[in-house]
Amino acid sequence: MQRRTLLQTGLALGSLSALSSCATLTSQAPAKAQVVVIGGGYGGATAAKYVRVLSNYKISVVLIEPNKTFISCPMSNLVLGGSKTMAQITTPYTALSSKHGVSLVHDLVTAIDPAKKTVSLKNGGTISYDKLIVSPGVDMHFDSIEGLQAANASGQILQAWKAGAETTALRQQLEAMPDGGVYALTVPEAPYKCPPGPYERASQVAHYFKQAKPKSKVLILDANPDITSKPALFKKFWSDNYKDIIEFRPNHKVVAVDAKNQHLEIRCARKHSC
Repeated sequence: MQRRTLLQTGLALGSLSALSSCATLTSQAPAKAQVVVIGGGYGGATAAKYVRVLSNYKISVVLIEPNKTFISCPMSNLVLGGSKTMAQITTPYTALSSKHGVSLVHDLVTAIDPAKKTVSLKNGGTISYDKLIVSPGVDMHFDSIEGLQAANASGQILQAWKAGAETTALRQQLEAMPDGGVYALTVPEAPYKCPPGPYERASQVAHYFKQAKPKSKVLILDANPDITSKPALFKKFWSDNYKDIIEFRPNHKVVAVDAKNQHLEIRCARKHSC
């Protein structure tokens, strides 16, 4: 048996729901490459580089990536905490081209035909390949929390798990919060992408609050019975540094959000009090 409750939060809200997979042509796409890489995140960009390097630059590689710059998602938590700027975690993809001869196509792949060994591009045309590497990244399952899609689209509740404009906007929300406000962060039931990510973010936001808004709180609403990654490490760190700022609530699953009234609806296991 389970029961639900409503929780009112402060100005800024952050949510992490279950994650799944991650367009503008800047140059003529080649008709064929020995290796085509879809996605220019850590996995795709690294693969594109080292296929070239380890083949002594004899294998032709095309990287298909909609964005023109790489922004580090793991390091973006440091931007929220004020330790880094967006510029410091942003790198243009042109280095892959100029230094390693990777052909860059800034577009979106709409279809893969494994029989014909071709990929189709949103802006038209296809690229043939001998080998294909698929590393498209991740995205949010907004439908896992009622009202989350609309709240995110309105800019009221920002996820910023894909680093970029939302990272900057969320940092601005934190800066605009009154001292004494609450930043609520939800953690979905495991498994989800990057288990330590939400706890790292909570730590970084608490770092900022401790310096600039010491009366503010970070409320972690975790659908799991305990911290899913390095629990002893995080608990000790929080106790030593942020025991008056971070509040961790296990077995608290967020099922709905009302951004207008700044309410979260929580489902708790029966044996746990909300």
